[in-house]
Amino acid sequence: MKKASEFPKIVHDVIEQAIIDVHFGSLTLIVQDARVVQIERTEKILLTAKGGNSTGSKKSAEGLKIVRSKILSEIAGLQYGQVLIKIQDGKIVQLEKTEKRRFPEVEGLYGDGI
Repeated sequence: MKKASEFPKIVHDVIEQAIIDVHFGSLTLIVQDARVVQIERTEKILLTAKGGNSTGSKKSAEGLKIVRSKILSEIAGLQYGQVLIKIQDGKIVQLEKTEKRRFPEVEGLYGDGI
């Protein structure tokens, strides 16, 4: 298992920048072989009654630091899976972690998997 400090700095920077850029929506971090291999970004653009769009509020540097360490610790514990980060009004409101486990040594009655 990797520790959060073992991830390359570029992974830290890309995740942090993606969080800063999304005001309403979500980020999905895809992990394979204990490495972040893909980031999916879904952003919602809310239109206000005045015809403009809502860009959300600014995130605090201290808040980002706390959440960043939590996100990296969730990723560090994954071999295969994903971490979903939900963002509303510029604030991270929820983290979801989905873990996949592989059992290559387990075979069914007819030689197939579980």
